[in-house]
Amino acid sequence: MNKMKEIEELIENYKQQKMIHSEAAWSKLSRRIRINTLIHKVWDIGKTAAVLLLPLLLIYQYVIMPNRAQNNMEMIHLISAPGIVTNVALPDGSRVWLNSQSELTYPSNFHKNERTIQLKGEAFFQVTSDKKNRFNVETSEGVVVSAYGTEFNVSAFEGDANAVVTLVKGKIETAHAHSESRTLLEGQKAIVDTNRGNIEIMDADTYVETAWIDGKMVFRREKLENIAVKLSRKFGVSIQLEGDAIKEWEYTATFQHETLDDILLLLQRSAPITYTITRQEQLDNKTFSKTVVTIRSK
Repeated sequence: MNKMKEIEELIENYKQQKMIHSEAAWSKLSRRIRINTLIHKVWDIGKTAAVLLLPLLLIYQYVIMPNRAQNNMEMIHLISAPGIVTNVALPDGSRVWLNSQSELTYPSNFHKNERTIQLKGEAFFQVTSDKKNRFNVETSEGVVVSAYGTEFNVSAFEGDANAVVTLVKGKIETAHAHSESRTLLEGQKAIVDTNRGNIEIMDADTYVETAWIDGKMVFRREKLENIAVKLSRKFGVSIQLEGDAIKEWEYTATFQHETLDDILLLLQRSAPITYTITRQEQLDNKTFSKTVVTIRSK
């Protein structure tokens, strides 16, 4: 019986083998071998390409892209109009109060350890503390103020013989293109000769130096010549003093809500001076001339 069963199984296997199309089967097998070979080749090429491209991708991501972002970084230019104190928050959280007719330029985002801005005029800085990255203020007259986290005032208008840096809190370094850096402590101010670069450090009345933040003008034995300059910037007018003698007259006063007319009247009442005002006129190019105030002795 077992022999007969084995013979029947052999006959059945033979019949099934006869039914197989050998050429078609070989063609199918060959096609599968070629596909598998191609897949392995593509995989090997992909691995090689990945090894070669990885350093390039890293260079692009960490070198090229940051440099491109830095080069294309938007610069913000802020101008404070006459009679206006402008307050702005910088990208690192520091705050700046920009005085009348002053200009501030800074990037939309500080890159890595770069916290540098440019100033024309006067500004008060409340710098967010960062012990690793300095905060630098550069003026158009070559003065550089550097700190990590402090509160200080910088007055550096173009054309002024001196720039004044006043430290309210912390510690700062002040330098000029023609001089070495000097360190200021709280309650001190640096008077920087913008032509020679000489830096003189002395005690400061920080209230007087920074009262403009609150809209005040505080004068303590201030010469009329300096008062005229500050009034010109605040009110956007031109003030002319006739005669050298009145330039040396000194005043002590505090103004906050007074108009220009109010202040001129008060100055006239406290000293033998008189003044005239030439109001704005429309010019041929459709713009307007500045108001001109002339102050002279009686």
